[in-house]
Amino acid sequence: MDEWSGLDAEEYIASIRAGAIDPRGRTADELEEELAAYDRDWAERLARLSDAEVEQVIAGRMEVPPLPGTVPAAERPESVRRQEALAGRIRAIEQRRARLEAEHREVLAAELQHLRDAGGDVGMAVKESASILAAELRLSDRAMERRLVEAWTTVTDLPAAHASHKAGRITGTHLRAIEQATEALRTDPAVDPADRARVEAELVEIAERVTPSQLRSRARRIVDRAMAEPLQRRHDRAVEQRRAWVEDHDDGVSTLSLSGPSVTIHGAFNRTTDAARGKPKDDPRTFDQYRFDALMETLLTGQTPDDLHRINPISATVTITIPATELLKQTDDEDEPQLRFSGALEGGALVDAATVRALASETITWERLFLHPVTGVPVAVDTYKPNRAMRRWLQRRDGRCRWPGCTNRVSRADADHTIAHADGGPTSIRNLAHLCRRHHLMKHATAWTVRQLDQGVLEWTSPTGKIYLDEPEPAGPAFVDRGVDIWDLTSDQPARCTASDPPWAHLKDCTCDLTGAAR
Repeated sequence: MDEWSGLDAEEYIASIRAGAIDPRGRTADELEEELAAYDRDWAERLARLSDAEVEQVIAGRMEVPPLPGTVPAAERPESVRRQEALAGRIRAIEQRRARLEAEHREVLAAELQHLRDAGGDVGMAVKESASILAAELRLSDRAMERRLVEAWTTVTDLPAAHASHKAGRITGTHLRAIEQATEALRTDPAVDPADRARVEAELVEIAERVTPSQLRSRARRIVDRAMAEPLQRRHDRAVEQRRAWVEDHDDGVSTLSLSGPSVTIHGAFNRTTDAARGKPKDDPRTFDQYRFDALMETLLTGQTPDDLHRINPISATVTITIPATELLKQTDDEDEPQLRFSGALEGGALVDAATVRALASETITWERLFLHPVTGVPVAVDTYKPNRAMRRWLQRRDGRCRWPGCTNRVSRADADHTIAHADGGPTSIRNLAHLCRRHHLMKHATAWTVRQLDQGVLEWTSPTGKIYLDEPEPAGPAFVDRGVDIWDLTSDQPARCTASDPPWAHLKDCTCDLTGAAR
């Protein structure tokens, strides 16, 4: 990389580590990696020269030739260099913005801490300070007071997340996702402070390499494991608050919102989605419009003619991952060892144990999915229909579109051949991954490339040459912390249940999950 020529690289990297921002948004660690690669490149290029050629280089009569097969930066396509420069510039701006937001937060937090330390009527002192700031910034004093409290709470309760945001390693959206995900954990006095700090550190580590949407999905399980109160009890209390409400907007439009059990809400939404999939090709309405109309017909009339929105013949389908150990339990005895994770819907919403067993008792068709005991990633499946088994296995492994940063659900994605079938790519789980329609098209129409590594990891290379790894997210829990002997999931001959056995028979020594289609 020619930009290192004539530059005191170590001094420059030290300045970045001390807080300066690189024009291309690179961190000190990234710069050190680039410098090391630059040194290796130079050493290898010089080693290929003869003594006479080295003398020519020293005398300035010859340039050191590039390594065979490499393209000098100046010779790369202009479009690639422009995109690379744009990405670097935007990244640097994002880092500066994150630093300013963090400094803004620190100033407000310090003001509130000063008022707390001063004693007296702290509440009134905060209101007075907020009113002064609000008048200066043309905000309401209530909004300014809320900002003071939120800033102090973040700096005090989430120091690691705040520090990561200030350093530009996560965005403000990531930070807000961590704040929201940990609110119940931070306000529960029964949770050990060490557990709060551990969860925060784990979420920050994840946030520094995934999108906010992916972070929210994974945060649910991480936070749930640390909560002192079992999910079942929290779920029962939350369900008591179920409600429906309406918000009116301009132009005669309103929003109907529902808050209730996840299984019920997802089942209703999936039912209207299935109806919309049957929309006639000549119907001018969009998918969302058709789904809305189908829902309104059902709510307002109770019954819908089969030929109108096709709601009647459709039964709602909810795909739920259930640990077999949960099905073995007969009660919710709190003296029994508790599995923190009872079940999860497609998309990551947690499901309480009572609902899990209620659905299990009514499910007709079962599919057994074997998960890796450490990572929770699917490794095998057994079923009577091999073609369907492959698709179901891939759906549970991927869980979403596998394009970097995408969280579109796998049920709305295509199973794409990593190496195109026309180019000899096999139809196997090692050459298939789910991509939503948008990214399926982009994979074939742009300069992005992808290859599959071990354990379902996809290595994406952008048009500018940057590499991104997309890893499958755990489909279920890991049982390594339960202190039991774990069946070796690497075996090529997984145990099988007979047709007469219940789905969870003989699983006391396994780490299987059961995926049922609850109808």
